[in-house]
Amino acid sequence: MDKDNILRNTGWWIIIALSLIPVLFILPGLSFSVSRIGDILGLTGFSMFAVVIILSGRIKFIEKFFNGVNDGYTAHHFFGGLAFVLLLFHPLLLAYDYLLVSVQAAAIFLLPSADWTQTFGTIALAVMIATLVITFYMKIRYQVWKFSHKFMGLAFGFAFFHVFFIGGDISLNYGLKIYLFVLSLTAIIIYLYRSLFSSFLVKTYRYVVEDIKPFEDKIWEVSLKPAHGKAIKFKPGQFAFVKFSSKALSQEAHPFSFSSFDGESLKIAIKEAGDYTKKVGGLTKGDTADIEGPFGIFSFKNIKNENQIWIAGGVGITPFLSMLRSLGEKDRDYKIDFYFSVKDKSCLAFKDEIESIARINKNLNVIFWTTDTNGFISAEKIKSQTTSLMQRDILICGPDVMMSTLKKQFLNLGFEKGNLHTEEFKLY
Repeated sequence: MDKDNILRNTGWWIIIALSLIPVLFILPGLSFSVSRIGDILGLTGFSMFAVVIILSGRIKFIEKFFNGVNDGYTAHHFFGGLAFVLLLFHPLLLAYDYLLVSVQAAAIFLLPSADWTQTFGTIALAVMIATLVITFYMKIRYQVWKFSHKFMGLAFGFAFFHVFFIGGDISLNYGLKIYLFVLSLTAIIIYLYRSLFSSFLVKTYRYVVEDIKPFEDKIWEVSLKPAHGKAIKFKPGQFAFVKFSSKALSQEAHPFSFSSFDGESLKIAIKEAGDYTKKVGGLTKGDTADIEGPFGIFSFKNIKNENQIWIAGGVGITPFLSMLRSLGEKDRDYKIDFYFSVKDKSCLAFKDEIESIARINKNLNVIFWTTDTNGFISAEKIKSQTTSLMQRDILICGPDVMMSTLKKQFLNLGFEKGNLHTEEFKLY
């Protein structure tokens, strides 16, 4: 395993370590009781909360420690929920000592009071609850959902003042105070960078819409050119966050894969799948787009093994289209079986172009898979058509159900997990 792959498998462990470090500061002389467990949960939950905010900043350096930015966002989602649970139990366990006196005393402790430091903690938890309820249980428009997440910064602000002024372990332990202050300050800076001052501080590339063409399966391909001559550089298969300025679309950034393979003739393919993407056809020549990126490690260029299987499902064709278009003389040693799975023949977007690429590249074997005639694509069916399957690397992009099912099937066949690569847009 090379150095980059080692780094990409450490992100989750780093989060756990950063969250548990505060406990190390208070371990000497620690006596366990219900209230002390509450203190530990509070310190761990607050540290984890800070790390989750850092993860939300889409800092490219951090991506190196995860299996792509998508894995980073999965970690952000998971540890965000875990931090909430820890912080929820923190006051409940502290209230235990008051419960031994009376239920009324415990209730008074949990409610806002004249003690502003304690009240700030209550407010922080209430804002977290409201935001997470919106995230997990309410179906709202993307821009409203995105705006609601800005309140996590507000919750962290209240939690920060609660932690540093409530007294207890932090006021008595300078090492712990310094650690939490540095971690908190980093989270606050990244929050301000991403949420409040992103239009000034986040690097983007300005492009102008040149053309927009409709394809099968309700897919639009948007062609763009650099507005000021400065083009974004990326690897085939990567993606970016794109914010269009157009009368047809609301102005928020959405993740889209590049379908071209260089920044000078930039193209992105977008499928009509939601309130926002259904309006993409309304883009017109001259509309502008601010592009932030590139992100992701889903690219055949990042895999040393030149014997590969590519599996695309529906709009999952987009990153593969970028890779297919990039195949040139220097890639002649790659041996690729490319499966493009769709509902029926009417959904085979870019079919003619893919066939023309295959005619030029003799080591590219294209299989158009239609589920209405062949059934759902499966690992067993691919194995029956493939020689030396276990010596291949497999790249998959498509609907979540398709990717998770195929991954499970390949693993059940004894396929190495490290040789399975997926592009999963779980960008919470």
